[in-house]
Amino acid sequence: MLENQAGPNKKSNVKIPVRIAVYDNLKSIPRVVEMDFDNVSAFIDESSQRTYTLSHQAGGQIPYTIIREIIENLIHAEFCEIIITVLDGGNHIIISDQGPGIENKDKAFLPGFTSATRKMKEYIRGVGSGLPIVKETITFSGGSIDITDNIKRGTVVSLKIDSPKEGQKKEPVPSDETKKKPETDFGDLKLTIRQKKLLSLILEMEEAGPSKISNELNFSLSTSYRELIFLENKKLVASSSSGKRRLTEKGIKYLEYYSNNF
Repeated sequence: MLENQAGPNKKSNVKIPVRIAVYDNLKSIPRVVEMDFDNVSAFIDESSQRTYTLSHQAGGQIPYTIIREIIENLIHAEFCEIIITVLDGGNHIIISDQGPGIENKDKAFLPGFTSATRKMKEYIRGVGSGLPIVKETITFSGGSIDITDNIKRGTVVSLKIDSPKEGQKKEPVPSDETKKKPETDFGDLKLTIRQKKLLSLILEMEEAGPSKISNELNFSLSTSYRELIFLENKKLVASSSSGKRRLTEKGIKYLEYYSNNF
């Protein structure tokens, strides 16, 4: 269990095993990735990144920041025997364990409520903002988060975003006329001043995450999450390998268009 760790970055004799099972479909045996960590920081960073990569390789849309917040903020549930399951083309992620569990699951979503002990605050912020932000952000994306008890003991966290139905086209097939039209006409794309500032900041910094945006532009963290998801849905920004956002080619062209026409 994580409480036996020697410190955030110190090795100990206790291992943190994590198993990620990716189901390409429910009729086949899952692809399993097994990892072992000997410190909490490596557990948070690498398991979050690996889960994000595997889910997005399968076609999922759950943001890295949501996955990391869940793994980071549930450390004070003293996770052990961690299993992460990726389903529904990466759009459904289940994180389960056999630890003591979370006693106040309803209160866990209230701002300012935290069950983090002093020991656990060595590893995470523990200020009661993580789960409320996750719930607000994933709901804004049309998804859901659910926390329940495991069968015998422990916790099960379910993150889900609606995936396209089988046979449903994600984007309309362009006609010959629209194929010839370059993607530089942004007259119908209306962004707020705040969203334009956010794009300009990412262009200046090359890539940025919600915390950096919140600090630089004086937005709340939840607002930064929401705006990034909106811009990502508009294909103006995309997640980098570090989980931060960078401008897409469309995002760069939008800023060029905006500066030349206003």
